Amino acid sequence: MSDLARVLALEHEAVWTYGLIGGAFETLREQADSAYRAHRSERDRLLAVVDEPVPPQVAYEPVTLTDEAAARLRAQGVEARIAAAWSAVVGIVTGPDRADAITALTTAEAARLAWGGTAVAFPGLD
Repeated sequence: MSDLARVLALEHEAVWTYGLIGGAFETLREQADSAYRAHRSERDRLLAVVDEPVPPQVAYEPVTLTDEAAARLRAQGVEARIAAAWSAVVGIVTGPDRADAITALTTAEAARLAWGGTAVAFPGLD
């Protein structure tokens, strides 16, 4: 699987995750809806550029979101994995593609922080 296909697979998971969070927690619905729309847009963009796109799974890692804290941790986890996937892309592309990958990595890390994560020195590498 190519690095971009790996990012696409994670975008599928993010869309699923934010639908789950938004549906389960009214207090997180607005933030989850915003994240859902952003990841759906990125997923659709990647579908158009990945040579061998991966389909979404029916469901992802089974998890019981018992409370908001668990939902926030789930969101932080998916954003951290997306940042790590983009970090791998940054290392292999150049020019405008590298700038786009850095922006995507930064966006994923900012989203992880917005869900309550703590700052790390090198996002995507921890």
